[in-house]
Amino acid sequence: MSTQTPKSILFISATGGIALATLKRCLAAPPGSLSITVLARSPTRLQSLLSPTELASPSLRIIQGNAHSVSDLVPVLTPNPSAPTNNPSSDSSSLPSPTKKLVDIILTSIGGKPDLKKLSVDDPHVCEKGMSALLEALSSVSTSVSKRPYIIAISAAGASTIAREYPLALYPVHALLLKGAIKDKRAMERTLAESEGGSKWTVVRPSMLTDKPGVGVGKVRVSLEDLRGKRLEGEVVVGYTVSRLDVGDWIFERLVIAEESGKGRYEGRAVVLSY
Repeated sequence: MSTQTPKSILFISATGGIALATLKRCLAAPPGSLSITVLARSPTRLQSLLSPTELASPSLRIIQGNAHSVSDLVPVLTPNPSAPTNNPSSDSSSLPSPTKKLVDIILTSIGGKPDLKKLSVDDPHVCEKGMSALLEALSSVSTSVSKRPYIIAISAAGASTIAREYPLALYPVHALLLKGAIKDKRAMERTLAESEGGSKWTVVRPSMLTDKPGVGVGKVRVSLEDLRGKRLEGEVVVGYTVSRLDVGDWIFERLVIAEESGKGRYEGRAVVLSY
C-alpha cells in the first residue's frame, strides 16, 4: 500500500469551461492521488456544476474567496486536509496560515464577463489583477519554502505579439469583440513572465472554445512560444476551435499528472491548443 503524499492542486475559479473540465478529470483520478482545493467567489454555483459523487470526494475542498484578494489567496496556498470540505460558508480568512509546503500546482482561469455594448469585458484588467494578486500572495509566504508551485494560467489564442494564432477569417472577431479581453490576457502573461518568484509556469492559449465532446488529446495540435525569449519554437498552430473538454484533458495529462521530466518542455512557454 502506497503512503505517497497526494499531489496538491489549487484552482483559482473553476466555474469556467476549461477549469471545470480539468477539475472533473482531477476528481476522477485514483483515490488519494490528488488533493484538490478550489477558491471560488460563489461556492454554490460551483457545487451546482458538480455531480453528487464529485462533491462527495474526500479529495475536494471548496473555499469561498476573491481571486483579487491577497488575504484570501494566502491561506489556500498550502494543502490543508483538516480544513472544512465543500462548505459554501467556508471563509479562507478563517483557515490556518501556511506554515509548511505550498501546493504543487496552481491553475488560474479567472476572466471577465463579455460586455457587448462596450465590445469588451466588464473588468478589462481582471486577469492582470488576478495574476498580480497571486504573485503577491506567493511572495508573502515564508521564503524558507524551497519548492514553489507550478502555475498554469489560462489565456487565449491571439495573445501572442509575434505571431497570428488564428485564421484570417477570425480577424474581425479578434479585432473587435475580443480586443479588450486579449489585451488583458497579454498583460497577465507579461506579469507572469516577468515575475521572479521562482515558480515554474505554463500559459495555455486555446483557440475559440466549444462545448462539443472531446475527440482526444492526441488530435489536439500544439505549438510553443518562449515568452521570456519572445520567440517561436517551431511552426505556430493556427486553428478555429477546440473543445473545452479536450483542453481540460490536455492540461490534466500533460501538466497535472505528468512527471517533471515530461512537462519540462512546456515550462516558461505559452502553449497554443487547437484542432
